Amino acid sequence: VVDDFARAAALPMRRVFEPHPGSSFARNRAVDETAADYIFFIDDDAIAERDWAVELLDAMRRRDLDAACGMVMPRWSSPPPDWLGPSLWVKLAVHDRRALEAAPLASAERLDNYFSANVGFKRSAFARFGNFREDLGVVGGNPISGEDTELFARILARGGAMGFAPRALVHHLIPPERMTVAYLRRKSFAFGMGTGFARLPSHNRLDKLVRNGVRMAAAALHGDSERAIYHELECANFFGYWRGRLIAR
Repeated sequence: VVDDFARAAALPMRRVFEPHPGSSFARNRAVDETAADYIFFIDDDAIAERDWAVELLDAMRRRDLDAACGMVMPRWSSPPPDWLGPSLWVKLAVHDRRALEAAPLASAERLDNYFSANVGFKRSAFARFGNFREDLGVVGGNPISGEDTELFARILARGGAMGFAPRALVHHLIPPERMTVAYLRRKSFAFGMGTGFARLPSHNRLDKLVRNGVRMAAAALHGDSERAIYHELECANFFGYWRGRLIAR
């Protein structure tokens, strides 16, 4: 498909095979393969809008950013269940566009709003801050996720400029198998493991676990399944985090 498209494409295009599975290996290989000043990534289940690259490049140049993440909107393959409300979308690495556009841009520029399904980097950022860690990422037998968040946190911690580009839009396909509590529980646990393994800043303290347990029970008693599941996933993240810390030791 790529080779057929490349023959008629307006821009030069080529396909490169990376034998090691996992997005970190693929992205790092892409950095090595190109000499471009800017490098953009989307996921294989994301569809970019026509002006995506133009908007992302404009935001990065205008603000002189080392890295920027754009808006990731859900594309539901079937209607989501009633409990899967906007407060849970972050667990699927998608944004609540309406809420973000209604708030000041500064409030969107947080680590938990940055997703690698829609991200751009200056080439110089990789020389300054390093590449994606290849010991992170859910692939094969490795259950530890968060390779993108770890890189974003590293850029911010070392004084890099990173921001949100709300006009650079991609649509992330959400299949039915991801619209289950079991899937979101596994994702939350895996992300917590990555945070703990990479020793990233975390809110996962024992008092936070207790509060989430109490709030989960209270939401369940009031029939608020969305909030009950949200706090359940925060508990899963807690246990994943401390599992990751143990593995790191």
